[in-house]
Amino acid sequence: MPRRIPGTEQGQGARRETMTSSKPLLNGMDSGILKSTGKKCPVFVVFLAVACTVLAGLGDWKVLNDAYGALPKAIVLGTIVCAFLSFLVAADFANLRKALSYFPIFLLMIAVYTLISLYIWITDLSKAATISRAGQKILFQTITLIYCVLMCYLFEDRAVNYLFFSMCATNTAIILLEMPKYGVVESITSVMNCLVTFGEAEGFVRALEIHDITFLFGQFFIYYLMFAPKGSKPERRMRRWGVIMSVFFMLVGLKRSVLPAVLAVCLYVKLIRLARKPGKFVMTTGISLFLFFYVYLYLTRSGILVAFLESLGVDMMGRDVLWSLPNDYYELSIFWKGLGFEAVTDLVNKWYSAGLINHAYPLHNDILRVFIELGALGFTLWAGINYILYPAYWMTRHDRDTGILYMAILAYMSVTYLTDNTAFYFWSCIGLKLIPMSYSYRIIETWKPAQWRAPTPEEAANEIRLIEMGE
Repeated sequence: MPRRIPGTEQGQGARRETMTSSKPLLNGMDSGILKSTGKKCPVFVVFLAVACTVLAGLGDWKVLNDAYGALPKAIVLGTIVCAFLSFLVAADFANLRKALSYFPIFLLMIAVYTLISLYIWITDLSKAATISRAGQKILFQTITLIYCVLMCYLFEDRAVNYLFFSMCATNTAIILLEMPKYGVVESITSVMNCLVTFGEAEGFVRALEIHDITFLFGQFFIYYLMFAPKGSKPERRMRRWGVIMSVFFMLVGLKRSVLPAVLAVCLYVKLIRLARKPGKFVMTTGISLFLFFYVYLYLTRSGILVAFLESLGVDMMGRDVLWSLPNDYYELSIFWKGLGFEAVTDLVNKWYSAGLINHAYPLHNDILRVFIELGALGFTLWAGINYILYPAYWMTRHDRDTGILYMAILAYMSVTYLTDNTAFYFWSCIGLKLIPMSYSYRIIETWKPAQWRAPTPEEAANEIRLIEMGE
């Protein structure tokens, strides 16, 4: 009769462990089973949270955006009501503590924006004209954090799925609202022309150019293709539809930098998982990007970058002009103090009024923008916190795979930081926070072989007695 070793399952020589430490396996999807935390939320709370997200997302529809600006995005604060109602139905203090634990580390970045700008404004009162806009941007960055924390309290590991469903509904609604203006045939023709020409957006597609939500679908694509759990049939189905719908909405709102960037990042994740020390690989990536941004600033200011891109035949779409105009307003020096949060918007409006540009375009270079506005110190803190502190936080306080997920999304977004304005986009910032937060709620279960040990004299005597009784 086989002997049962305490702590194991009979006949298997293995025991199931729930990995709750900060050092689980690198790839739980391949080495174990990712399981849902199983928390259920009242249906009416789910409906309210999704409705708030969809309505806030509709604020990116150009008709509403032109009329109300960023105001509709504040509707996501309805998640405070949702969380309160959920707490009344079933108070979960342990989950509340966990959700709130994300707040201080991400509030640190908002504190950097605020304190650096306050110092600039106090020491140079002429920059105070930007205070109102800067305050609004800081407020909305705080709202993104509140929303992410409360969504994770409500839905834990499923928060990313609910955000995804909401954004799909939002983008679909915008498509249906715009289509009657152009007609079905012309709308389809516009989409096909955009795809064939890889970015020539006219008519219907131009109306669908909702940059922020399109960039967010790039984050969803990376998550569902490379990280989403696939241990059960519903999870595999969710993963499959997540990839398909992300690709569809990325194509509809086509941004030229999105598709190559997400594919490159997926390859990057594959390489990390093959590395002997993936944690060091992640930190090396963060430090390398941190240092590269200083080189990028030099290449941008000197004009070397523009000359190189033009030699490759890249259509700069006016970025060459935009990147050269600020040269008289900042110094590429470690002593550069900065102009204050949102000061670049004032510069752009000034150039537009002077006729230097024909439209008040954003700078389309977040690396340059952050340096101009926050100065050398603020820029160093911004890059250091995002690329070094946060990856270390995810890997040490949670697990390496969550750190890899964060770095994968950040690396993808960094491509857009170089030539676009996504560093402070509302939904892009939400995705960068919420997806790793939600993923960190996953429970990894593995089968761990038990080590053999010699039986004690009492156990040996009992087994002999059982064998004799069997005979």
